[in-house]
Order: sequence, then C-alpha cells, then structure tokens
Amino acid sequence: MSRPRLLTKEQIVDALNGWFIRNSVPPTVEELRRLLRVGSTRTVLRYLHLLEEEGFIERWTGARGLRMRKGGALGLETQLVPIVGEAPAGQVMPAEQNILGRIQMPKEFLKPPSAKFFLLRVRGDSMNRAKVEGQPIDDGDLVLVRQQERADAGKIVVALVDGEATIKKLVKGPGYYVLQPESTNPKNRPIIIAQDFRVQGVVCRVFKRGGELLQTAKE
Repeated sequence: MSRPRLLTKEQIVDALNGWFIRNSVPPTVEELRRLLRVGSTRTVLRYLHLLEEEGFIERWTGARGLRMRKGGALGLETQLVPIVGEAPAGQVMPAEQNILGRIQMPKEFLKPPSAKFFLLRVRGDSMNRAKVEGQPIDDGDLVLVRQQERADAGKIVVALVDGEATIKKLVKGPGYYVLQPESTNPKNRPIIIAQDFRVQGVVCRVFKRGGELLQTAKE
C-alpha cells in the first residue's frame, strides 16, 4: 500500500489561492480534495484546521464557508483586488454592483500603493500578439489593471467603447487616438476615438489562465 500524500502548508495555500483566481469562489471540501489529490475529506479537513489555527484562512458554516485572511498567503503582505468581469463584456469600473469576487494579491504587484486596481478575465484574441512584462494576452487570461483615466500612447489599456470594455494598445494620431488590436486574427479592427477620450485603466500584469501568480499544489 502506498503512503498517503503529504503536503506542506505552502502547497495548500498555493492551491487555495490558485482556485480563487480561477473560480472566484471558495472550494468545497470535496473540490479541495480533488484539487490536492488526496484520498479522503478527513485529510482535507485536517489540513484546513491547521491553516485556520495558524491564521492562513477563516472558516464558517456552509459548503463554501472559507476565505483567505489578509497577509496569510505564503507569509506575504497582501491586499484584496476585485474581479469586475470580462473584457470585452460591459461596464468594468469597480463599483460594488459590478464586483464578481475578490482575490488576495501581493502588495508588491500593486504599485504605486496609492493607486486602485482591478482584475479582468480576457475574452477573445484581439491582443494575443501584445505582451505585458513579456507575457502575451490570450483568451482566458487574467489581467491586473491599474485604474486611471489617462494613459500614455503605446500603453495597453482597458477602454469603454459603446458600453463594452475592450483591451487594446493606445496609439496617438494627429488630433485623435486609435485603440489598436495586436492580433493574429485579421477580423480584429482598430477603433478610432476622440482626443478627449478617457481610458478605464492600464494593464500592468498578465496571469496566464489565471494561474501564474499562485499555482496549484505540486507533487
């Protein structure tokens, strides 16, 4: 008979954060059992009890009664960042009614500290040739956006056009701007906008399939 699979606290915290990034809701005990690839829910409950005792998580009654505590993940100083939908997919400004969930993120990702940030899931291939810090922006990725109304030409921005959010490269023309796709798909077209147009934010980091920041537990 093989030995039970033993996991470290760090692996379990990584797995939980990875789940939150992908799903925006806490896992059930059974979902976490499959995620951790352990044999019984009793083992999962033992791990959760350990994390709760050490302040990594908070739990309450209910199938999904779990959340990560601020500063708990991997011993880092963290901050909650709202997920406000998909792009392109309607209004993105993080008003309370638009927030789909919140993710705990290291504060070192959120600079300057005075800025506000939100997360969007990417839908479509209009920017799959663009890169932010060396990472392309593909369908299904999660992007971290620094909220601001102005941006320099050449930045990858989130803009609101005809009531829909879109992620594009901001290009300056003579008396106007262009929201320029950078895509392998020729069906994606540039959008000309007025000079006084205001962006919603600047893309400052890409999380591949939502899993680059905090990956699931490893063998």
